[in-house]
Amino acid sequence: RMGKRKAHNVHEKLELTDRIHAGQSKAKISRDTGWLKEEYKLRAFVMTVSETGGLSRKRARRASDAPLDTAVYNWFVQERAVGTPISGPIVKAQAEKFCQELNVDNTFAASQGWLDCLKRRHGISQVKISGEIRLADSEAASTFPDELKAYLEEEGFTEEQVYNADESSLYFKMLPDTTLAAKNDEKKSEGFKQDKNRVTFLFTCNKTGNHKLIPLCIVKSRQPRCFHHTNMKSLPIKYKNSKAAWMTGNICKDWFFKSFVPSVRHHLCSKRLPEKAVLLLDNCAAHPPAESLKTSDGNIKVFYLPKNTTSKIQPLDQGIIVNSKKAYRKELVKELVAFNNSITDHLKKYSLKDMMYLTNKSWKSITQSCIENCWMKGLRCLPTHRNDDDDEEEFQGFSTDEVQKTLQNWLDSWSEMEEDLPVAETLTDEQIIAQAQEPDSEAEEPEAEPATPIP
Repeated sequence: RMGKRKAHNVHEKLELTDRIHAGQSKAKISRDTGWLKEEYKLRAFVMTVSETGGLSRKRARRASDAPLDTAVYNWFVQERAVGTPISGPIVKAQAEKFCQELNVDNTFAASQGWLDCLKRRHGISQVKISGEIRLADSEAASTFPDELKAYLEEEGFTEEQVYNADESSLYFKMLPDTTLAAKNDEKKSEGFKQDKNRVTFLFTCNKTGNHKLIPLCIVKSRQPRCFHHTNMKSLPIKYKNSKAAWMTGNICKDWFFKSFVPSVRHHLCSKRLPEKAVLLLDNCAAHPPAESLKTSDGNIKVFYLPKNTTSKIQPLDQGIIVNSKKAYRKELVKELVAFNNSITDHLKKYSLKDMMYLTNKSWKSITQSCIENCWMKGLRCLPTHRNDDDDEEEFQGFSTDEVQKTLQNWLDSWSEMEEDLPVAETLTDEQIIAQAQEPDSEAEEPEAEPATPIP
C-alpha cells in the first residue's frame, strides 16, 4: 500500500528546486512531484505574497480575478513607497474603481471578506504610524546578509560576479545654499534663483570594484540642443530620456539587456570567469519583476533586496554614490573658478554634455577600496581591511584649516541636497491597469555577439 503523499509548501518546493540547480539528481528529488516545471510561477508568486504566510502555503494559488488583484496590489505598493497612509475603505474604493475600468465583473463588490483575502494573500496588516520618519526594516536588514551569502555560495557566484545598481538624482547646475561672507557684508543673506535642472543617474559596480559600468543618465529631452552634430556613441555616459527624467520599467529592461549583460559578459570573459552574474536591485516601482530580468540561459539574473532596507544594506547607498557626487561638485567648482567670466554666466553656458564629462571623471575617481568598504558596510561580505588614506581628498589651495573644514561641511551638504528626490516613474491608474492586463511572458534577450576570450 502506498504511503500518504506529502504536500510540500512553497518554501519547501523552492528549496528542493535550488538543490536541483546545485547538481542533485532530478529523479531523486522530484520523481513524485509535478511542480518542478512551475519554478518560474513559484518564484513570481513569492514576489507578491508575504514572506511568512506565502511560503507556508501548499499551493501557489493566485486570486480568481488576477488582473484586479495585481492592479490593486501594485497601486498599494506604490502609494506606501511614498508614505501614504492607506486604510481598508480606501483600498476597497480603489478596487471598485479599477474593476469598472478593467470591466472584469459588473457585479463585483469590494466586501470585507475580499479585503481580508487580499491582506492575507499579500501579507498586509494594519499598523499604527508613529513619528515622521519611516524607519528601514532593521530585522530584515540584519538577516539578509547571511541569506545572501548562503545564496551566492549555493549558486557558485564569486565576488567578481556580484553586482549592485542604484538610481540617484542630480541637480547638475545648482549651487550651494550657504556661503562664506564678511561680517560687514550687508547683502550676505541675499541669493538668486537656483537652476533646478535635474537628471537621474543609474550607477552600477561589482563587489570587488574591478568593474564599474558606464553610468546611465536619464533626462527629459529626447534630443537636447547641446547634442546637435554630436556622435552619441562617443559620449562617456549612456543616455536615455523620459517625460520626467525618471527611471521607467522600459528603460530599466532595455538597460539590463543591452548594456548590463554585454558589459558583464565582456568583463568576465577578460577575467577568464564563467559568464554568470547576479545583480542586486532594490524594490523600486520602476524595476520590472525578477523573472523578466534574466538572460535566456538563466546565467545573468536579478536578485531583489528586501523591502525597506535600501538605506541600511544597499552597497551603493553606503557612500559610493555620495562620494561620486562630492567628486562631481569638486570638479564643477574647479571649472567655475578656472574661467574668467562670472560663475552665474558660466552656469548658463554649462550644458548636459559638459555635465556628462564631469560625471564620468568623478565616477572614475571612486577607488576600489571605497567600493569594497561600502560593500562591507552594507552586506558584511568582504574583508575588513580599510585604508583611511583613500578617503576623500581635501580641497587644495586654501591656506587655513578653519576654512578647509568650513568648505568640507559646505560640500557635504551640497552633495546631499538630492537625497530625497524621486528617481522612478510614478504610475497613473491607467498605467497600473495596463500593466495588470499584460499577459505573463518571459523577456526575450536581444541577440548579442558572443564575447571573445582575451589571450
